[in-house]
Amino acid sequence: MTAVNNQLVSRSLRIQSIVALILAGGLLLVGPVAAYSSMFGSLSAYLPALLFAMVVAPKFGSDSASFLRTAAVAEVAKIFLTGLLCAAVFIWVKPLSPGWFFAGMVAVIFSGRFGLLFRAGQ
Repeated sequence: MTAVNNQLVSRSLRIQSIVALILAGGLLLVGPVAAYSSMFGSLSAYLPALLFAMVVAPKFGSDSASFLRTAAVAEVAKIFLTGLLCAAVFIWVKPLSPGWFFAGMVAVIFSGRFGLLFRAGQ
């Protein structure tokens, strides 16, 4: 069961990275600011999700109390890191296109969920 869960996590993270690269690559046609704004938004969502997966995935199949405790702490850390990355980008990256930044975040977040739903439907 743990191998299946790790494969699902790996698949979700892979889909998120591919969507981020495709979005940024497509936005190069709009302009470089849109492309790197989207990439920073994607990274602001992807890196905390990666950290969460690295912390929680090894706990699959173990004691449920330990898993829930780890998942709760990792989720709080993920939210904090996401906020910290967003603040850092908005403070230090100039010029930035906020719309494309948040489009990158939304695309990465929803593509990861879609990847899990797509796999669950098979």
